[in-house]
Amino acid sequence: MWNYMQSKQPSVFVKSTEEGIARVLNSRYAFLLESTMNEYHRRLNCNLTQIGGLLDTKGYGIGMPLGSPFRDEITLAILQLQENNRLEILKRKWWEGSRCPKEEDRRAKGLGMENIGGIFVVLICGLIIAVFVAVMEFIWSTRRSAESEEVRRLAEGVGLQWRPGRRGMKTVALGATLEGNRPRGGAGEPGR
Repeated sequence: MWNYMQSKQPSVFVKSTEEGIARVLNSRYAFLLESTMNEYHRRLNCNLTQIGGLLDTKGYGIGMPLGSPFRDEITLAILQLQENNRLEILKRKWWEGSRCPKEEDRRAKGLGMENIGGIFVVLICGLIIAVFVAVMEFIWSTRRSAESEEVRRLAEGVGLQWRPGRRGMKTVALGATLEGNRPRGGAGEPGR
């Protein structure tokens, strides 16, 4: 990434924050900036915006000499200000009053029913078609079953056995005895 950035002409690097902000305002340029400075400059110029969230978060520290007697006292005071929400109150006091509209006002609004109503029309049409197909399949299956039952009764009436085959139903002739052409295994008579 460094090689790519270094090879770009004109250079993507700037010498100051002000130069970077000027390039953002005057060309297609994205400027990486520390979040506090970014927030400050966005409050001054409404044409600036922040894209995405924070890349990384870091805390601030106050530099003191080694063994300073004030280190612990200052640390405790900052922690108390943070716990009591005093730091947030101070930030709002000094940072509020931007000339720009609030962030919530610039966000995209949600879609209304008039924008997504077509989806429901498609779903309802699909449901109607599905119910129609299911009813037609039921009617077709019932008729086929009734025809099959009728054919089975007719086949048994003439001495044929109706049994299911691989491709639907098929008739099979029952064996007949020499004595009387009666089917074997008939009702009430054991098969031989």
